[in-house]
Amino acid sequence: MTRQLACLFLLVAGVALACTEKVTAPGVCPNFCPGDSIAIRDTIFTTIIQRDSSFRGYVPSYAAEAMTAADVPGVLDSRAFFTTDTMIRRVAPKSGDTTTVPITVDSSRVRFVIVHRPKNTTNLRLRLYQLPITADSTSTFASLDPSFTATPVDSLNVNALLALPAIADTHTVRLWDSLWGVQSSDSIRVSSAGHVLQINHLDSTLVVYFKLDTLQAPFIPADSGRRAWGVRVAADSFASVVLGSTESGGNGPLMRRFFHYTIPDTVSATPDSVVHTDRFVGTRFDNFVFTPPTPPLDSNLAVGGVPSARALLRVAMPAYLHDSIDVVRATLILVPVSAVPGVPSDSFRVLARPVLTDLGAKSPLSTSPLLNGSTFIHIGSPDTVHVEITNLVRAWSLDTTMATAFILGQVPEATSYAEIRFYSSRAPAFRPGLRVTYVKRFRFGGP
Repeated sequence: MTRQLACLFLLVAGVALACTEKVTAPGVCPNFCPGDSIAIRDTIFTTIIQRDSSFRGYVPSYAAEAMTAADVPGVLDSRAFFTTDTMIRRVAPKSGDTTTVPITVDSSRVRFVIVHRPKNTTNLRLRLYQLPITADSTSTFASLDPSFTATPVDSLNVNALLALPAIADTHTVRLWDSLWGVQSSDSIRVSSAGHVLQINHLDSTLVVYFKLDTLQAPFIPADSGRRAWGVRVAADSFASVVLGSTESGGNGPLMRRFFHYTIPDTVSATPDSVVHTDRFVGTRFDNFVFTPPTPPLDSNLAVGGVPSARALLRVAMPAYLHDSIDVVRATLILVPVSAVPGVPSDSFRVLARPVLTDLGAKSPLSTSPLLNGSTFIHIGSPDTVHVEITNLVRAWSLDTTMATAFILGQVPEATSYAEIRFYSSRAPAFRPGLRVTYVKRFRFGGP
């Protein structure tokens, strides 16, 4: 009996020495403490981007949201133009009349919306040219050059208009807004030549109006009143503007004819009455042409240009990036072949969007903005480009059914001649890389 009690005492004493629970203090038992430590890894994968390529032709210039007009000597010459639709030549003088009377055009206005411009440009001028009404998507810089090098129909100085006293009368501003479909302009400025400038305080766009007489904008019945207008830009430096197109909604170019017609008096000896009115002329087509043309695709990755080019990059994810890590940050590393030429205001954004299914050039793109990555490309900068795609790589690591590929594209597309080219995986020393910062899964201890 004594021997059994002694053994029991030693067993209880051994358990007490092995682990003691303290209610008011952290546990001290090694079996209850974590057996691992947090380990952060930062790795640049230089070979997992494979089978990358570029494709062109997604958005042509005439389908873009804007048109670039620029004049950078030795670098680029870009010119915007648009053509109008046909216009009525006769009107019914009174409601219900079966006969019509001819109209007589008195004057016209041509409107352009400047959606982007260099703020440090001085003496910025827009020059208006008359082009052949046959100008269309097949027109080239060379075919339109004779018209663009002729004497301009008119010219206005944007900086001079901005320097004029502002007319901020509410009634006047709202009248111009309602006449031309402009929203939320805060003031207008009128030059001695009748040119008008409006400032839209919502998006900082400038709306300019050329005032043209019948010699500058004749109404030719043989052409059904159709006109074609081209714009060139000039400045002391940084001569470049981006003009709205019909695809941008309400910022496209417009033409308005002001005319009168006579209502003959057939029942008395009173004089015939004259009615003055106006009407918009529909825009049939708008586009821009430039030289030198966009070079053909090569072994590098092209993004942007006209027609727009996109680059498809495929990523071969290592197995351990799927199974045992948490992604903290992921950055795409791209090395430009050369700096993009142009003026600083022509900088643009590049967007990385995942594909839903890898079908090459026709791969459908994801509509989830949370997975996108983007960065700005600055004109004249040859620096390495970094694109944050953390959410995308994190999604790939969690879902092995996703296509591990994405497309780089310009935003917005085909609005500018600007294009950047990156080295592809076919250039081992400068190929694209993916830098991933991750944490290995934490292993907790057991009781």
